Amino acid sequence: MDEVTIKVFLREDYPRVVAAVALVSGSRPTAEDAVQEALLRAWSRSEHGERIESLAAWTTTVALNLSRSGIRRLAAERKAHRRVKTSADLTVWMAEDVERAVASLPRRQREVAVLRYLLDLDTRETAAALGISEGAVKSTLAKARTALGEALRIDDEREDVNDRAEP
Repeated sequence: MDEVTIKVFLREDYPRVVAAVALVSGSRPTAEDAVQEALLRAWSRSEHGERIESLAAWTTTVALNLSRSGIRRLAAERKAHRRVKTSADLTVWMAEDVERAVASLPRRQREVAVLRYLLDLDTRETAAALGISEGAVKSTLAKARTALGEALRIDDEREDVNDRAEP
């Protein structure tokens, strides 16, 4: 890993990875800290000869693990954060009702949905990032879509606006 790789990551992937980890962890500052720590670890490993195939995927996996650990240590902060509701940065990525619906998902469903839809990782990459099977990703994603559809009152069979007859 060289300086160019890191600059490309910071420019192209860092904002999305931070937003994804923030959605999973519920805290943007925690997400930023976790992603920065993961990036430092990636740099250190590369300095010792370890090859990292995908910096974005590796950093995401490590940041998610770090944020999980941080969540356990900072449970009181999370509760206060929810009360204060300072997640204005996340509303740039999605509407408030979608953010609420995603936040209401169980942790694993939330992780899978964020990695798949926000970071646009494919099933294999999502499975690798979370250390689960591709089948588990697919079934968890189906459950997450169902829960999100119910929370957002989305009917997959709704009529397309363009198919309606003119009055």
